[in-house]
Amino acid sequence: MESKTTLKKSDHAGPIVYVILFLGLFMIGIPIYLTIITSFKTSGELLRSFFAFPESLYLGNYEYILSKPDYFYAIRNSIEITGISLLVMIVILPMMSYPLSRGMRESKLFRAIYYIVIAGIFVPFQVRMLPLMKIVSALGIMNKGGIILLYIATSTCEGTFLYVGYLASIPRDLEEAAYIDGASTNTVFWRIMFPLLKPITGTVLIKNGLWIWNDFMLPLLMLNKNAESHTITMFSYAFKTAYTTDYTLAFATFVMSILPIMALYIFAQKYIISGLTTGAVKG
Repeated sequence: MESKTTLKKSDHAGPIVYVILFLGLFMIGIPIYLTIITSFKTSGELLRSFFAFPESLYLGNYEYILSKPDYFYAIRNSIEITGISLLVMIVILPMMSYPLSRGMRESKLFRAIYYIVIAGIFVPFQVRMLPLMKIVSALGIMNKGGIILLYIATSTCEGTFLYVGYLASIPRDLEEAAYIDGASTNTVFWRIMFPLLKPITGTVLIKNGLWIWNDFMLPLLMLNKNAESHTITMFSYAFKTAYTTDYTLAFATFVMSILPIMALYIFAQKYIISGLTTGAVKG
């Protein structure tokens, strides 16, 4: 009887699940479809029909964007800022989180440091914006180096929370066995613990990579001196305001700006689920 009841419930739940999945696919797929087809249209085609497929794959929009040197400056700056920030994050965050994770049970100081760090998650950027800009302006680092430092500093709150939660799921027996064999703390961390952090590192790479690449506010505040210092989001914004009626060029710029960050997502996406779920269960 119980199996029949369960079967009936699952039969009723099946169509609902498919409807929800279809709605989700529709909501995600339509904007992507419109973005791609619009980028291959001429202005006349767009005026005739916004939803229709282009009559031919018009490449003039992409050719025009590629002819502008500002686009390559923006791509270069975005890659440098995002790449350097992520590289430093995946080194510093595990090194910071490991002693906190292992020392919180015995040390009140480590526990206090951990709670102070993660408290930053609850402070919105709008509250921190003015003090941060005053500090970086006073230090004279309103440039790419300064914005990289801010991204790294801002990532410590959520990054520490994720890493500490994930480290709690790794048994201490591995470390104790290594210490018994005479391994140092550095050896235990880099040879044993760090390779085990691949899932949560992939999660941190994706979350922070998407955030830094798509961020608009910090680059606008710190990198607005000249076009050569702009990021891809600033290039898209300036391009869109300069051509407010030519949406085909604006959509083509958007398509070209998402390709690099999509490569990062495809590379690291297999780690994000395991990294988040493990840290959530035992963190």
